[in-house]
Amino acid sequence: MDFSQYIHYNYEDLLNDDAFLHFIIDQKASDLDAWENFKKEQPYRSKVAQAAFETLSAYRQQKVFTNETSQSMVFDRITATINTTQPKIKSFNFLSFFRVAAVFAVVALTAVLYFSFWNKKSIETDFGHIQTLTLPDGSEVTLNGNSKISYAKDFKKGTREVWLNGEALFNVKHINIDTNNIKPAEKFMVHCGDMNIEVLGTTFNVKSRHDQTSVGLLSGKIKIDYNDVSETKKAFIMAPGDFVKYARESKLVHQKIVNPQHLTAWTTRHLVFQDASLEEMIAVLQDDLGYEVMLPDDELNHLKLEGEINVSSVKELLQILSNTLYLTIKTENKKITITK
Repeated sequence: MDFSQYIHYNYEDLLNDDAFLHFIIDQKASDLDAWENFKKEQPYRSKVAQAAFETLSAYRQQKVFTNETSQSMVFDRITATINTTQPKIKSFNFLSFFRVAAVFAVVALTAVLYFSFWNKKSIETDFGHIQTLTLPDGSEVTLNGNSKISYAKDFKKGTREVWLNGEALFNVKHINIDTNNIKPAEKFMVHCGDMNIEVLGTTFNVKSRHDQTSVGLLSGKIKIDYNDVSETKKAFIMAPGDFVKYARESKLVHQKIVNPQHLTAWTTRHLVFQDASLEEMIAVLQDDLGYEVMLPDDELNHLKLEGEINVSSVKELLQILSNTLYLTIKTENKKITITK
């Protein structure tokens, strides 16, 4: 049995996987050997799988599963047994059922809390605050304002994985020798929304907000993949200079980076826009810097400023918008009102 397919499975996914359930029920010698190899190669991810393994093993005698296929198999066996024996009236023991259900819920909740919160370290930035941090493997990450990154406390054991909400610039340290043959323990994965980014040696920028993710590759190589794989969502290998945008339920949009320096201008606290709409500029003011922007007329969102804007302060940006688009802009602390 190939357990590598479970690298990106969470605890609940494993509990509901037919093949994993059959493995626990049958426990063939060849599968057990493969299972032990999987745990050695993926020490962090195998903890999630081991928790599911132990939970299902503890309950397989009771034949209590959440998977519909497995439930059907169990019910068929019960029906066959009833048909071959004398008819008897048996009462269902609700007390025993609820005891089992309660124990199962506690075990499941404990595992979810452990792998979601207790076993992770998180760094979060305030609006307008940029922070650079070094991960345990030596990789460097610069977080934009209003962004959060999480990673396992035992980060250096097994696949290096981080979870991002917001925007970050990654400079990943290579621990592999052959970039064409990267072992599972040498991988670096970034999870954002329902997109997964597998790093194959790289410097890249990721922005994930409002169910939309954009990735710009400056150097190296990365592979874009999805949690929901389908015929329309196939893995995509990015080369230096590639820029992609992806929103759920839509196709991946691919283009080339015209000005690479624009991609990371935020790390030096510069506001850079190229042929941007007012809506795009407002999004940066709100998402990254924490401003509340009032726009009584939604039609103003579509106003576009041709050419490049490169400023080092919000005040400069608002002045350009006012003069160029003939807008009336009033500011009060962190509140901005824009009218025509």
